[in-house]
Amino acid sequence: MQVLRFFDRLLDHVETAVVALGLTVGVIATFLEVILRYIFGGSTGWGGELTNFAIIWAAMVGAAAGIKSGIHIGIDVWVRRFPPPVFKAVLLSGIVVSGLFTAAVTWLGVELVLFSMGTGQVTAEMLIPRWIPYSSVPVGMGLMTLHLAQQFVRRLRMSGQAILDELKAAEVSEGH
Repeated sequence: MQVLRFFDRLLDHVETAVVALGLTVGVIATFLEVILRYIFGGSTGWGGELTNFAIIWAAMVGAAAGIKSGIHIGIDVWVRRFPPPVFKAVLLSGIVVSGLFTAAVTWLGVELVLFSMGTGQVTAEMLIPRWIPYSSVPVGMGLMTLHLAQQFVRRLRMSGQAILDELKAAEVSEGH
């Protein structure tokens, strides 16, 4: 268990670093392009593409980190009115459906990356292998699948009432 906790903390740091790096690179590339375009009348030629790829990586990995921390979009107002065991069953079912979806997109993303590697495609402006930006899909969705599985196991061990109490406490601490 200690090895798993270490891996989980390491993964958390890597996710945070990828998001921070992606956003930083995206902002710097955009700033550079604006300065070059409006002050010097030029362009790097690849700044827009770099910005897109950096922000996509940050968004994909950031969404996975959001699932891990429980920050995700959910419509559970009416579900919370169910008896706690029914609420728990519906919540777990939603996690399973979400996990199956993200696992399927992970698989399709891997196929896309392998196809791109096999064809030798490169990006239009930066001329880097296209599989590099495409890898954001299987990496981000794979992380989402992992975090959904973690949420499922964590919630499975809790009673329905404990889950409801935890959600209410989170709302109070966030000021909702």
